[in-house]
Amino acid sequence: MSNKKRFLTAVGTFFKDLFTKNVPMKIVALLFAFLLWAYVLTIENPEYTKVVRDVEITTTGEETLTEKGLMLVSRELGTTDVTVLCQIGKHSELDSSRISCNVDLSSRAINLAEDEDSKVFPLTVSTTLQNGYGTITAVEFGTVNVEVARISTRSMLPVSIEYEGSLPAGFQVSVPERLTISVSGMKSLVDQIAKGMVTVDLSAFPISDPETLAGEYSGVYPVQFYNSSNVGLENIYHDNGESYTLEVPIVIRAYREVPVEADVEVPDRYDYSATLSRRTATVYGAREALLALTTLKTQPITALPDMNGTEITTKLVLPDGISLGSGDSGAVAVTLSVFETVDSSEYAVPITYRGLSDRMERGEEFPTEANIVATGTLRKLDTFSSAYVTLTVDLTGCGAGTHTLPIVMTIDPRAGDLAIELTEQNVSITLVEKPEEPATEE
Repeated sequence: MSNKKRFLTAVGTFFKDLFTKNVPMKIVALLFAFLLWAYVLTIENPEYTKVVRDVEITTTGEETLTEKGLMLVSRELGTTDVTVLCQIGKHSELDSSRISCNVDLSSRAINLAEDEDSKVFPLTVSTTLQNGYGTITAVEFGTVNVEVARISTRSMLPVSIEYEGSLPAGFQVSVPERLTISVSGMKSLVDQIAKGMVTVDLSAFPISDPETLAGEYSGVYPVQFYNSSNVGLENIYHDNGESYTLEVPIVIRAYREVPVEADVEVPDRYDYSATLSRRTATVYGAREALLALTTLKTQPITALPDMNGTEITTKLVLPDGISLGSGDSGAVAVTLSVFETVDSSEYAVPITYRGLSDRMERGEEFPTEANIVATGTLRKLDTFSSAYVTLTVDLTGCGAGTHTLPIVMTIDPRAGDLAIELTEQNVSITLVEKPEEPATEE
């Protein structure tokens, strides 16, 4: 047998004997070792060091800074590792909640000269340990650099609104008042502020349900500040370190563009034309009322016959529940031209035939009258008579057969300036030869 095999056999025999021989003695030995270790922990409880990592460094005395017109540039002072000599029985309970690392800001040394807007001060980190948890033996950072800045306050800074997304057609979003904000913070930053802006996400409103969309809303939005070059400014906080927010009242209204008409009353037998200073108006109200609205009329205007190019200022009449936009007074300038009503009437006028040959006579198609149309004011039509019109057809040279001949119209001056026209410019007639008279016997 080789040496290697003999070695492996010996190792196997050792472990076999270890777990199979003298088992009771081995159990007693194990129990004794456990009792010995418990004694060490409970009776002797030796001290060992433990490193507690990432203990937050906090501050106190910030109200003293505020009284001086100063503030912390950043409250994030970081963390530090603390080494503690502690009984081993307390190691499992010892964590960062048992340790306090604090920087006191009430030091008189913290102050700024008149020409200084900010300054960094190295301050001592005071570290304490909760009673019963041993002794601090080392602190990673004994001092930290704390930047302090002068406070500047600005009032009534304008705030604009930027909208993300869109509303359904027929709805409009607005803010009912001018938004402003007061800011207090680092002088070097606050003095740069030209305006603030909040962003409103329109998808947060019930845009999928137009029936309930219109209404008044309110939301609190973070404010982003910008300088005069429209560059965003960061790290502008309240004195307590919180970001600036603004409560914004928002109104969503249903609206519609509606045609505008003049409501004009004219004397009998008169008509008018009107030119309006506005053709449409934007109106707001309940969605159902808007959809039912077809036109907006002005207050009634009484027109007179002598109004030609006369301008009248009036206002729109709004139905109940309908309103105009802010700043719209509803004023409308109406320029009127009043004129007599013009109409047309049709008349039948006899036709006079001339030049009929003695050898010819009328056939079956031989119209005796033609129609004319007279157009003019009602007053002039009332005084018109068809007798003022003479229609003549010249038959000279026409033999037997069918002829299409022009109608010649002559108008008596008594017809005035009425526009008179023939409905048909020509007439179709037939002529036949007269039968020969029988010879007379002598």
